[in-house]
Amino acid sequence: MRRCARALAGVAPAVMLLTSCHLTPPTTMYAGFRMDGSELVVAMPVCRDETITGAAVHVRTEDDKKISSETLWSAREPRTAEARTGVFRVNSPRDFATVTEQLSGALPDEFYVETLQERKGEAGSASGYVDLAELKSADLADGEFVTHEGKIMTRAEINAQHPCNQRRKTTAP
Repeated sequence: MRRCARALAGVAPAVMLLTSCHLTPPTTMYAGFRMDGSELVVAMPVCRDETITGAAVHVRTEDDKKISSETLWSAREPRTAEARTGVFRVNSPRDFATVTEQLSGALPDEFYVETLQERKGEAGSASGYVDLAELKSADLADGEFVTHEGKIMTRAEINAQHPCNQRRKTTAP
């Protein structure tokens, strides 16, 4: 699973990849984010039968020899039903029981949020790009989130992007 997480950390900032290296083929989807007071709330697209087990914030780092990522915050063991279904606050003890990497300082303007999840006994991961500049310019109503491209979406619209949540077409015999 670490190999999958490292691969996702280097994804180009233009898309959110929900891969689940073990669950489904890669699909381009968008995570949403919003502020709740001083807390950043993230909404990741998930399947109805999927459970979030952990989350992390990563920044991409580059030097002359390689591109990698640095973890700024990570947590596991979601406390709330909302966090287990993909909506959680970054760096909030309210949503996760165990913080494995404490955030020291403010979040940067651009970063990735990664989730670890489980579906039908299989572990997977997803990564969403956050651009706080889009959040500053968005006028969001209750229940709305903004993507890194400035698109405003509801939680239902974010989840509807996932192929597992789309209704299959049936044909009459």
